[in-house]
Amino acid sequence: MKSLGVLLLIVSLAGCSTAFNNVPGWDDEQRVELYTRLGLGYMNQDRLAVALSSLEEALTIAPQDSPANHAMALLRLRLGEHDNARQSFLTALETDSGNFAARNDYGSFLCEVGEWTEGINQYHQALRDPFNTAAHRTQYGLGVCLLGAGDLLGAQGQLQAALAARPKAPAVLYQSAVVSFHLEKYLSTRAFLERFFSTGQVSAESLLLAVRAEHRLGAEDLAAQYAAQLRAGYPASPQADQLKVLMDNKGNG
Repeated sequence: MKSLGVLLLIVSLAGCSTAFNNVPGWDDEQRVELYTRLGLGYMNQDRLAVALSSLEEALTIAPQDSPANHAMALLRLRLGEHDNARQSFLTALETDSGNFAARNDYGSFLCEVGEWTEGINQYHQALRDPFNTAAHRTQYGLGVCLLGAGDLLGAQGQLQAALAARPKAPAVLYQSAVVSFHLEKYLSTRAFLERFFSTGQVSAESLLLAVRAEHRLGAEDLAAQYAAQLRAGYPASPQADQLKVLMDNKGNG
């Protein structure tokens, strides 16, 4: 694998991804990897047109390459091309069934479009992979999918497993709070949200959830503090509108 410094030098001098086609000493596998990395880098910069060009170059060289197809699937999702994304995911998994990162992302995609059963199946396959070095990510994704499918206890179990591996992960803490709220475990909801806020993270969604949890606990002073923070920090958010409805209903109750 050529160094990242060489890669960046070529990109800066050539100004386009086709610079890799005639580099002496680089074989097809190296060029595919570099085009794929470049495409992912452009995606991170929201430069989607050049990301697409780079990934198309990679797939021109190796149409069945699993990482390149995985990257293309992610880009197709960003472009709103769900059918093409699905096909790229399937190609990535058909050519490398052990690409657990692609399987995780495919499971997430399926759950987001409401295909709960198959999404959950993809996550279970990833968990059964003995070479899955990021099982906590799979457990988190499966937990979110089970929550969406209405299996609260299953979601709770998977999120607990993910937290055991990453106890300070903000996303896992927040989703754990959501599950606890739906299970009517409001003290647990408070505890998870406090841990979430302690990581430095805050969002309109988490503040509204905090308001609701504190209302259920009868802690109106805390609820008011979170409500004020939501109104001040996210005045134009849908959650601020929901807060107004919540407060109006409580005032009329």
